[in-house]
Amino acid sequence: MDADTFNALYAVGTPVRVFPNTREDPPRITRTRTRAVQVQHGLAVVHVDGIRCGFDTRYVDPLPADYVTEPVR
Repeated sequence: MDADTFNALYAVGTPVRVFPNTREDPPRITRTRTRAVQVQHGLAVVHVDGIRCGFDTRYVDPLPADYVTEPVR
């Protein structure tokens, strides 16, 4: 999903499930902390609370607005 589409569908603060390493590892339940941006070769990334790296929007699973997230560390 490109950054414009992601941003149109999901506001900053949306609860999400992300997989910091691989989908075989346990997910983190957190919130987006930035809008998605396009980077090299059309890749769209978004940053989330509690994790320093950006995540490819293809690997970010948005959750319902009332979903309980991890506390920010």
